[in-house]
This record gives sequence, C-alpha cells and structure tokens, in this order.
Amino acid sequence: MFTNSREECEAVCQELRSYAEYNHEPDRFLIHHGNLSPALRQTAEDAMKDEDANMTTCATATLELGIDIGQLESAFQLDAPFTVSGFLQRMGRTGRRGNPPEMHFVMREEHPESRAMLPDLIPWPLLQGIALVQLYLEEKWVEPPRTNRLPYSLLYHQTMSTLASSGEMTPAELASRVLQLAYFHNVSQDDYRTLLQHLLKTNQIERTPAGGLIVGMAGERVVNNYKFYAVFQDNEEYSVHSKSEELGTIVMPPPVGDKIAIAGRVWVVEDVDRQRHQVYCHEVKGRIPAYFGDVAGDIYPKILQRMRKVLNETQMYSYLQGNARARLTQMRDTANIAGLPDNQLINLGGKMWAFFPWTGSYQFLALERLLRIKCADRLNLRGFNSSRPYFMEFAMDCNEAEFFQIIQEEASKDFSSLDLLFLKEVPTFDKYDEYLPDELVRKEFADSVLDIAGMKKLVMQMALDYQRAHGQK
Repeated sequence: MFTNSREECEAVCQELRSYAEYNHEPDRFLIHHGNLSPALRQTAEDAMKDEDANMTTCATATLELGIDIGQLESAFQLDAPFTVSGFLQRMGRTGRRGNPPEMHFVMREEHPESRAMLPDLIPWPLLQGIALVQLYLEEKWVEPPRTNRLPYSLLYHQTMSTLASSGEMTPAELASRVLQLAYFHNVSQDDYRTLLQHLLKTNQIERTPAGGLIVGMAGERVVNNYKFYAVFQDNEEYSVHSKSEELGTIVMPPPVGDKIAIAGRVWVVEDVDRQRHQVYCHEVKGRIPAYFGDVAGDIYPKILQRMRKVLNETQMYSYLQGNARARLTQMRDTANIAGLPDNQLINLGGKMWAFFPWTGSYQFLALERLLRIKCADRLNLRGFNSSRPYFMEFAMDCNEAEFFQIIQEEASKDFSSLDLLFLKEVPTFDKYDEYLPDELVRKEFADSVLDIAGMKKLVMQMALDYQRAHGQK
C-alpha cells in the first residue's frame, strides 16, 4: 500500500490494524518508511519475501526500488503519485507466478461544502492519476533527469569527505579533485572559493601552517557522525509554536512568509530556528492543504498539461471503475460550466479569482513569487492562497485583461533570479544546507528550484492566448 508521505503511511497502517482488530482478524499489516528503525524495516522486508506469508505493507517511496522484497501480488496506491516514473516503479514491484503486474489506485476526497468554490470541486488526485497513466500509455513518457542543479549541499559533502579520506590538500588540489565530478559542471570557481572561505570561517575546515586545508574542529563532528555518508536529508521534526502554544510538528519547514496547515487552522511562518528545530507562526484565515515537509511534490509541466487535456476530452478510460467514471463526468461538466480549462483565470465572485497555470512545480512556484513580489502592488493583490501546483486563489482590483497585461509586463522585465526571494529568506532543503553560506543557499534556490525562464515563457504564452481568444492584437 503506497502512500505519498510518511504521515499518511502511519495513518493508513493504524486504520487497517484497527479494522482487523474490530473484525477479530489477525494483524497482517506491516509498515516501511525512512523514519523507522532498521530492525522494523528489515522485519517488513523479510515478511514480503516469504512466499507463504499473506501480509500487507504500508510504505512510502522507500520500497520503490533498490530493496529485494520478492514479487508482490498487487500494489495499491493511495491517491496519485507525483511522477510517471514513481508510478511505474511501484507497479513494477508486483506480479509473480507468471501473472502481469497489477496496481490499483484509490482516490479519496471529502464531499465539498455547499459553499465551496470552483477549485475545491475538482478532484485533483483523480485528474492527476489519469494524466500519469495516459502519458505512459500514449507516449511511454517518463520524466527526464534534471541536470541544471547547483548542488551545493552535495558539494559540501564531497569536499568534506575528500579531505577526511585524503588528508591535507591545497585549495587547488581540492578544487581539481571535487569540481571535476560531472555533477558539479554548473559550479563555478568563484562559487567554490566562496564555499571554502565560509568553511574556514566556521571552522569546518582549517588552514595548516604550510597553506594546506584539513578538516576543522567543527567539521570533525560532522564527518565522524555515522550518518555523514548518507547524502539524503533525514526527516528531522520541527516543533511549531504560536506565541506560548505548541501546535505540533512538521518536517523541513517552508520558508518564512509561507503558510502551513496544522491543528485544523492556517498559519504564516514568522521565523525558523534551525538550531533548536522550532517554527514560529501566527494564525490567518483561509484554507490550504496540510504540509508536513516530506511530500515529494515536484511535478513536471507535461503532467499538468495532460491533466488539462483530460478535462477537455470526452473519452472514458477503460481502467476507471464506476465511481471514478461518474466523478470524471461530473468534473468535466463542472469545469465546462465554469469556463475551464479554456480560461485560466476564473472569477469566483466579486473581486475573488482562481488562477490555473497548468504547469509544473518549479514554474508554478516562480509564477507565484512573480505575483506576490513583482505584481502585488499593481494588482492590489490580497488574500493569496496557493495549492501547488494546481491553482492560486486571491482577491485583486483588476479585471482579466489587466491581470494578463500586468503579469506579462513584469515577466518581460530583466531582473535577477534573486529578486524572487523574500527579504532575508534562506530556503534550506538539502541535508547540508545549514553548513553553507547564505548566499549560496539563496542562489541554489533561485537558479535551481525556481524555473524563471520557463515561467517567463509560460506567462507570454498565456497572455498571447488571452489576446487571441478576445480578438486583441
């Protein structure tokens, strides 16, 4: 039973065990995710390889690949995965005794409130699941690797591990050893010099009397930890506080200024204390999806584009069961009445609008920041909520034509990628970001996470489509 997050995995396993207990059935459910002890994970792996055991394991992406678990009879996916490759990896774990691979999607949604607005009437997991399947059936398409990253966290890791294993090295020797690795082809000599200067300042490395570099006192504590050689981030929890009240915990908190949902309410992040693992926030009105930090929500633009096409099509897909077919028909009727998907900006009443960019996570995030940082004053933007990468909701004082004109004008300007970061924002995501200078962390986010070039191209195309649809030149 695959889920998209650690929290969901725990909740599903608890629910299934409660169901078995209620029905006086034996506990036949196991669990496997990255936060569990090695012993518990090994227990689940051994049980799955046992041909005589009839067990169900609730898991996250930890069982997608790389672990021998035998051949499962079938897999269930709770809601849609975020990638075609993830869907194929999970389905590929099934099939035994000559049977073909088998995977079931279970799409859940609560009945929307009677006063719910348009975005909440769309079953996004169902739409996304159909798009993933169709992309593979029609084109055999899977996500290409992203090769334009500035992997400064990994650069720190390789620098420290090289010094730890090789001993004293001159800066030139260290640079030639590390920067020649293919993954660092986008890292400049200036960036590496900035990193080394910061590591010297923070005692991660030290300079010897002969001018060489060695691991420093602070660096020794890092490289001697048994977790050092795992380059991926551990799930470290942060406690969330509002004034004197503790609200709960999240993993990898979002940047200051972003919103989180916890304890049944919405909060704006005021500050993140990474030393004490604490998040400080204040309550605001609105509704956003809950975020606990370990959801891999990086979706390619092609998937969102195929989701838009699903709304426009009339065909019914053979793999859908009865309820899914009925829900798809209802979803298409609702979208057509509202003007979706042809129109990307939909008036929700008064000055409230919903914006559907139909693009991937990185372009969506860049577009969101363009609106909030570059366009907010001209639009008089307020009440901004985002459900990445599906839609944005906000109030503004402009009409549809003015909206597309303003975002086109702002996107066409020549500005630095760092202009789309908030003041004093240092968005750490990777395991060793805390040891990097702030300027490199900000640069990596701006140039690697925010797809500004793709966003600008998208804005120009949206503005052009609007002008054509309304007979403008």
